[in-house]
Amino acid sequence: MKKTNAFPVIIVHGFLCWGQDSKINDFCPGFGMWNGNAKMAILEAGVPCQTPSVGAFNGMWDRTCILYAQLTGTRVDFGKAHSERTGTERYGETFTKPLVPGWGERDADGNLMKVNLVGHSFGGPTIRTLINLLAEGSEEERACTDPDDLSPLFAGGKADWVHSCTTLAATHNGVTLPDAAGPLFKPFNGVFFFLAPILSGPFNKFYMMGLDQFGVSGKKHVSLNTGKVMKMIQQKEGNIFEELTTEFGSYLTKDYKTYDNIYYFSYYGRRTTRRGKYEIPSKDIWLPLRLFSPFECLYKDATHGEEWQPNDGIVNVPAAMHPNNGEPFTDFVSNEECKPGIWYVMPEEWKDHTSYMGVGESREDYHNFFLEITERVTDLPVINK
Repeated sequence: MKKTNAFPVIIVHGFLCWGQDSKINDFCPGFGMWNGNAKMAILEAGVPCQTPSVGAFNGMWDRTCILYAQLTGTRVDFGKAHSERTGTERYGETFTKPLVPGWGERDADGNLMKVNLVGHSFGGPTIRTLINLLAEGSEEERACTDPDDLSPLFAGGKADWVHSCTTLAATHNGVTLPDAAGPLFKPFNGVFFFLAPILSGPFNKFYMMGLDQFGVSGKKHVSLNTGKVMKMIQQKEGNIFEELTTEFGSYLTKDYKTYDNIYYFSYYGRRTTRRGKYEIPSKDIWLPLRLFSPFECLYKDATHGEEWQPNDGIVNVPAAMHPNNGEPFTDFVSNEECKPGIWYVMPEEWKDHTSYMGVGESREDYHNFFLEITERVTDLPVINK
């Protein structure tokens, strides 16, 4: 099929991970690890690609504001209403060079510059939040902010800035791990936020935590402030440890919807097998993930039955397949025409959560996986409104 576009591919990382702005990415790419580099493969195919760093521990709103500022080359604005409600800083870093020059502008022929969004893990809710804010803006921000002081992100009316949305092992509906492994998960929350100020400054250049909204600068070292740390720990909105839960994560995205000018695709993996009454983790799961998978394999509660036990080591299969908030979906069928406004759920893959980052994948297979995604979205008809 003839290419319809060469819109930039923007790949957004998830929890604990990093993008191109972190020094660790220079020798261990977040999308490729030691087995390749997805960004370089896409660039070599002639399509622009960026893998921004949006903070390893940020919540979806904060990540989205950082992502928007990087793509547009502007100052991070977390929103006046948001900052007042959460007690966090309104502004963050200023990006002077846009990752996507001309994004949202029309060329001489009237064609709009769009982007193709790809999100792994918590990067899935992040790109969905970006789409939601581009399209709908924020009524709360518009109500309390002078129009001259309002970030364009919160104004809305920009759904046509996005051509496609592809998620990889995304936490669409939250995951059961925070509840299933609470004794391990919750202390980690506290340990991290106490370490964040200590590791600020030079360490942030190596591994971008991106916590400017909490006053933890990535540019200089800050002293430990117990009150500030407790605020970070107790914060619910903006605390990724809370936003990963099935209850709160689903609540934050409950009003999101699909748009009839955007194409949607969802990939997910599984490396557990049903044996009688039990879901068993495979020995193929990357070794560090074997600690977490059994918690989800055994977990059940009033709203999550045995169907939630299959997982990829971190994310439950029902969490990753597609959003459960009423957005339309269907199974992807090869060679069938894809339409905008509906989630196409790819066939289940024998992969764990880090397979989509390149762990355990050959360089050729990993590059081909992202080239397949790129080829698909650059072949789809562009819908200009």
